[in-house]
Amino acid sequence: MIASQLDPTVIKSGDNVIIRMPSTNAKIVTLSPTKSVSLGKFGSFNASELIGKTFGHTYEIEKGGSIVPHTIAGFDSADITEANNKEIVDNPKSQKLTFQEIEQLKTMSLSGDVSAQEIIASLTENNESFDKKTEFSKSKYILRKQRKFMKSFVPLETSVYNLCNYFFEFNPGKIRGIRTDTLSQVLSLANVYSNARILAVDDGQGIIIGALLSRMAAGGQVLGVHDGDVSNYDVIRYMNFTPDTRDRLLTLPWSKLYHNVEPFTEQLAEGASADDKSGRERRLRGHSKLSDTLDNIRRGEFDALVISTNYNPKSVIERLVPYLGGSRMLVVYDQSKDALLETFAWLRQSPDFLNVQLTESWLREYQVLPSRTHPMMNTSGGGGFILSAIHLAPVDKPATSSS
Repeated sequence: MIASQLDPTVIKSGDNVIIRMPSTNAKIVTLSPTKSVSLGKFGSFNASELIGKTFGHTYEIEKGGSIVPHTIAGFDSADITEANNKEIVDNPKSQKLTFQEIEQLKTMSLSGDVSAQEIIASLTENNESFDKKTEFSKSKYILRKQRKFMKSFVPLETSVYNLCNYFFEFNPGKIRGIRTDTLSQVLSLANVYSNARILAVDDGQGIIIGALLSRMAAGGQVLGVHDGDVSNYDVIRYMNFTPDTRDRLLTLPWSKLYHNVEPFTEQLAEGASADDKSGRERRLRGHSKLSDTLDNIRRGEFDALVISTNYNPKSVIERLVPYLGGSRMLVVYDQSKDALLETFAWLRQSPDFLNVQLTESWLREYQVLPSRTHPMMNTSGGGGFILSAIHLAPVDKPATSSS
C-alpha cells in the first residue's frame, strides 16, 4: 500500500494546506514540488520541503528555503512560584536596546543572518524587568516575541473543522457565518451516516455540503440544489477529497427541478468534424447526468433535508419537503433568528412536523493551565441559529365505501 493510504496525515503533492503563522494569521496554499510558498515577513520556503512531512507539527524556515521541525515552548513549562508582578512598572526604558538596534536585528533576521531565537534572547537579556517577572509572565513575554519574530508555521489539514474555523475568522460571509460548533450540531441533528441520501441547499459556498460528504466517508450520496446553471461550492475545492468522494455529490439547478427531460435525439451530419463529435458526446453526457439526477430526486425518500439558503426558508421547504422521507430530519441554518421565525411558526402549526425547535449555540474558549484556568476575554458574538423538525410520514386516508 502507498503511504497516503497508510497514513492520511502525511502531506502529499497537490494537497491543499492551511498554513498558520506565529501571528495566528493563516493562508491556504496548494503544494507543488516546484512551488515556493511565501509567508511575507516570516520568509518563504520550498513546497517540496513540506511534502512527505506530517500535518500539525511546527516547522521553522531556515536560510535558503529549507525547513526543520521546531518546538515552541508553551506555558506548561512555567512553574508556580511565590513571585508576583506588583513591583514591576511598565516602563519602555527598561529595554536597553534602542529602536534602531531592534530594527537592525529585524533586517538581519529577514536576510537570515540572525535567528529569531537570538533576537528574543537579546531582548530578554537587555530587559531590566524581565528577571523580576513571574515564570508565567516570562512565558507570555517570550510567546509575544515569538509571534513577532519566529520564522515558523504549522501546516493544518483542510478538514471541515479547520476550514470552517479559517473562513469564520477571515471571511465569515463566504460560509454565511456558520461556526464549527453550529456546523457540528447541524450534522448531528440531520443524523448523517454512511450510505445515507441527503438532500441539501447550501448557499454558503459548499461548507455544509462538504461536511456532509466528509461525514459519509464509507458511502452515500448528497444531492445539492443550487442557483444558476453551475454550482458554486467553492469551499469543497479546498478539501482533499478523493475522486470517489467527489462523485457522490450530485447537483441540480433550481430551474431544472420540475424539468421534463425529452429523449436525446441529436444526430450528426455526414462528415462531421472531430469537434462536432466531441460536442455531441459532451451534450449527451450532460443530458444523461440531468436525467439521472432528476430520477434520483423524484424517487424521494431522502434521509435528511439540510438547508442554508439566502431565500425564504419556508418557500424552499415547501418545494423540497415532498422528497423527504418519513421520520426523517429537516434542519435549517441561518445567521439571523428573524429569518427563521416565520418558518418556525409555520412548522409548529403544520401537522406534518414534530418536535420543532429553534436553537442558538454558544461557544466560549477557555485557557486551561495549572492553576490558571479561565475563560478568554474575547469571544465570537454568535454562530448562527438552527431550526430543526421531524418530518412525519404521510398517512394514507382509508378508502370510503359507498352505501
